[in-house]
Amino acid sequence: MKIVAAAIQMPCEPLRVADNVARADALLRQAYEGGAELSVLPELFNTGYGLCPDYTPYAEGRDGPTLNYLRQRSRHWRMDIAAGFVEREGRHLYDSIAYVTATGETHVYRKRNLVFWERFRFKPGRDPLIVTTRWGRIGFAVCADMIYRRVWHHYRDRIDLAIVSAAWPDFADRNTGKKHWLFGHVGPLSGAIPGKVAHDLGIPVVFANQCGSTQTMIPVIKQRIADRFAGLSSISDGLHGATVLAGVEEQVLLSPLTVHSHRGLKSWRSTSHSARVDSSSGSELSGSVSSGVASTGEQVGAGL
Repeated sequence: MKIVAAAIQMPCEPLRVADNVARADALLRQAYEGGAELSVLPELFNTGYGLCPDYTPYAEGRDGPTLNYLRQRSRHWRMDIAAGFVEREGRHLYDSIAYVTATGETHVYRKRNLVFWERFRFKPGRDPLIVTTRWGRIGFAVCADMIYRRVWHHYRDRIDLAIVSAAWPDFADRNTGKKHWLFGHVGPLSGAIPGKVAHDLGIPVVFANQCGSTQTMIPVIKQRIADRFAGLSSISDGLHGATVLAGVEEQVLLSPLTVHSHRGLKSWRSTSHSARVDSSSGSELSGSVSSGVASTGEQVGAGL
C-alpha cells in the first residue's frame, strides 16, 4: 500500500506553547495540502525542548488542549498525526508521543531511554507501543530510544512502519560550526540512524526532528554550548527506495511510502492506561549504524 507521509521539521521555542502550536498548525496545513495522510511532529513540539526549570505547568493529560487540537485537525483533514508533548499522569511527567487518528482514537507512547537532564524532569516509560492502523502496525520511538538495539528488538517483525520524534542536537557551536570535542560525532547520526533502521527492519521510518537554536549541557564535565538542533529529518521507504532527507532549517518533508501490512501478534500493553492500542514485540538491530558506532554492546548510537 502506498501512502504519503510528512516529517515536519520545525523550531520550537521553550515554553511558548501557543506560538509553537500556531507554527505547527501552518506546517500541518502545508502537509495536508501536499497530500499527506500521516504527519509527524518533533519531540516536545508544543513546549519546546531545553533546560527548562519546570515543565509541570505545561504538562497535559489525554484531554489537554494540545491533544484536543490535534484530534480536531486529524478528524477535519482525515490525516493521522504523531506529536511529542509533556504528558502528566498523577504526579509524574513523561516525554511522550501522542498518536491521534482520523477516526478519533488517541494512543500514547512514553520515551523509555531518558538522557542527560531528562532523567531529572521525566519518568521513563516501560513498554513499547504498537498501534494497528488502516495501513498496518506502527511502532514508536522518541529521540534517544532509536539508538538502543533493544528498542528495535521489541519491534522486529511486529510492525510495518516506525515513527520517531526527536529533539536531537548537533553538538556543535551554532555560530562557528565547530563540533564539540567529545560529542561532535553524535549530531550527524540523526541523519543516519533512521535509514539504517528502515533497511535493517525492512520497513518505512518517518523521523521528525527539531531545528533551530538550543543550549546543550554536556554531562559529567558540565559544559554548556550554544548549540542548534541537528535537523536532518527523514522519510525512509524501507527496502523500496532511497531515504529522503531534510536540511537543517524548517521544512515539511513529503514522500510516498510503501507499507506492507503483515499478519502477526496484535496485542501489547499500552504505555498509557487511557490509550486504546493494539501492539506486540520483536528481534535485534544488527550491525553498526556508522563507523563511529560499535557493532556490539547495548547502543547503536551514543549519548542521546
